[in-house]
Amino acid sequence: MNAYTISRLAEDAGVSVHVVRDHVLRGLVHPARRTESGYGIFDEQSLARLRFVRAAFEAGIGLDVLARLCRALDAADGADAVAQLAGLRQQLERRRESLADLEAQLAAMPAEPAYPAESVP
Repeated sequence: MNAYTISRLAEDAGVSVHVVRDHVLRGLVHPARRTESGYGIFDEQSLARLRFVRAAFEAGIGLDVLARLCRALDAADGADAVAQLAGLRQQLERRRESLADLEAQLAAMPAEPAYPAESVP
C-alpha cells in the first residue's frame, strides 16, 4: 500500500494542498488513516478518488453533485449510489450534446473575419 501525506497526494494529483483540504472538508476524499498526531495518511484509493473528482469538476460537474455522489459511494446504500451515478451520466450526456452543438456552430463560422482588422473601430 502506498501511503501519501497530504502534500504528496496533492502533488501526485496535480492540485494544491488547499484543494485537497477543501475536498476533505466537503467529504469528497478521506484519509485512509490518521497518525497519532492527527495527520491524515491517504492511500491509492484516495488518489484515484481525488483524480476522478478533479476530472469531473474540470468537465463542469459541480462540487455539490460530486459531494452527493461521494457520500452515496461511501455509504452502504448501493441504491443511492446507482441513482447518483445515473444522474451524473445524464448530466455528462447533456454536456456532450451541448459541446457537439457548439462544435457545429464553430464549424459553420467563416475562417476569415467578415471585416478587415483596420476597419474595426
